[in-house]
Order: sequence, then structure tokens, then C-alpha cells
Amino acid sequence: MKKLTLIMMMLAAGLMAVSCGDSKDEPVTPDEITRVQDGNGKVFLENGTLVNANLDYTQAELIDALNKYDWEREYSFYYDNHKISPKTEIDAMPRIIHPDGTIEFDFPIEEGRLRLYTVSGKQITAIYQAPAWSSSWYPDVVLTVVSLDMTETSGRIVMDRKIFREDLEGFSSASLYVRMVWKAKM
Repeated sequence: MKKLTLIMMMLAAGLMAVSCGDSKDEPVTPDEITRVQDGNGKVFLENGTLVNANLDYTQAELIDALNKYDWEREYSFYYDNHKISPKTEIDAMPRIIHPDGTIEFDFPIEEGRLRLYTVSGKQITAIYQAPAWSSSWYPDVVLTVVSLDMTETSGRIVMDRKIFREDLEGFSSASLYVRMVWKAKM
């Protein structure tokens, strides 16, 4: 009888340990977004300012706009799920998109500055083409176009880039983005 009681107690303790432990099978809830968001014909810009924007554009319209004009980055800012910064100088970002299918980055060294790009849906992917003599490698840069606004006299593109920085005070690296505002050089 003592053996049966001991076995039952050990079994109960084992079940409690398994069921009360920190389980990795439980779903992780996403971080709740408390900042202003894009939608209903508006995008957020620096400091959370909402402006009218065309969120409903086609890939063909985006390609047409990219093929007609040089696009120059006007400014950038950081945002995460809770906070939006003012305009900020951010290094190593794309600075000019050329109609010849290349993007120019503002790297301090020449290598890696000019990259070819492809368009798929609402994403632009900048791809580094290393010269045959080079051993350098740079990862592809994926830019998500949030809005495309074109008139006869002006053009604006708003796009995001997911980044990973843990040293940016007040922002969560898990949900950190750079938002860039671009202007067509007409």
C-alpha cells in the first residue's frame, strides 16, 4: 500500500510539473499597436501626423512611377508599435531610386552603394551585384511601399524598411521600422 501511495504521489507531482511549467507550445500574443496606424486613405508621417495618401495602387502604377522619374528620399523617421519619432537622419539607407532600375544608398564607401532592384507587388527589393573580383556580400534590402501619390506636378512615395537595432532608446527592436518619404524629381 505504501508503494502504491508513493507511486501515485510521484505521478501527481510529475503531472503538476509538466502542466505548470513554462510551455513553449502556448501561442505568443503579438505586441499591441498603440500608435496611430495607416488606413482609410491616410498614412502616418513623422510624429504621428496623418496625411491623405493613396494606399490602393497597383504594381503596374508603381513600376510606371519608378520608370518615369528619379525619386529622392526627402526624410526618414523611426517607428515601432508604440512610438513614432520626428524626422531623423538615418545612415545606410537608400537615397535615390533611378528609372534605370537601380537604387543608390548613402554608404560611406563606394562598394555596395548602387544596387539593382526588382518590384513584386508592393515590395521593392534592392540586390547587391558583387563584382567578380570582390569577396564582399551585402544582404538584399526589402522596402515595402505603403503609399503612392502621383499628380501631374508632383509625386510622393511612402515606404517602410524593417530594421534590427537594439541601441535605439525608447523603441522596441522587435517591431522597429524606418519610414521613408520620397519625392519625384519632375
